[in-house]
Amino acid sequence: MNKRTVLIVDDDTIWLRSLSNFFKIFNYEVGAAMNCADAFNLARKLRPDCVLMDYHLPDGDAGPLCARIRADQDLKKTPIIIVSADGEQEYGAYLKHQADGFVLKGGPLNRIRMLVESMLRRVWWERGILEKGDLRLETENLTVFKDAKPVARLSLEQFRFLFMLMERSPLFVEENDILKFVFDTKIVPNKFDALRGLANRLRAKLGPRLGRRIKNKNALGWIYLQPPGDNRRTYKKPRSGTEPVS
Repeated sequence: MNKRTVLIVDDDTIWLRSLSNFFKIFNYEVGAAMNCADAFNLARKLRPDCVLMDYHLPDGDAGPLCARIRADQDLKKTPIIIVSADGEQEYGAYLKHQADGFVLKGGPLNRIRMLVESMLRRVWWERGILEKGDLRLETENLTVFKDAKPVARLSLEQFRFLFMLMERSPLFVEENDILKFVFDTKIVPNKFDALRGLANRLRAKLGPRLGRRIKNKNALGWIYLQPPGDNRRTYKKPRSGTEPVS
């Protein structure tokens, strides 16, 4: 599974260290900040998958920080969870500050992690993200990521081809099914040559190490093969049919 990145914002150094170490155990990249200003600058740099913040911070409460994140084009869809000992702020966290979740400090740390995982599943559902092993496809920008780092931005047809193979992996996909899905039509001139040309261009975009994961057997069709021994969980966004992009 690609590493997720969580940004934790809290001025309690013991809590900050404990929560950071807890998420690292579960293979998260962790950024830490102790005030609103540092938190926003770090968020711009890291573009975290989720932000966990205390409500009361040295340079203000969570409200202005939430507002800055929601106003930033690159960060506005990032889930925000308020983790605070002040339970009276739960109502305002949701309605005033557009937070996605609220958790009281003092409970099991695993409760916070479960909420983060739930938020990420919802966000990925909405964004059309498919992840298998060390690769992640993001429909929104037609981009392939490996270990959370961008590898290539594909054409629409290349993206549909790879999306279908990864979604069906480790099964073969028949060429006729791929053609209907990728080209969105039943009529494709020299369709099988067109598919092989598309596969070659996709492999070139991905590079030799990733490109060799896409294989073909004439009698069976095409397949995406994750390297042996990689049993990491797959996350995908279910859709009606298999269409990843409109």
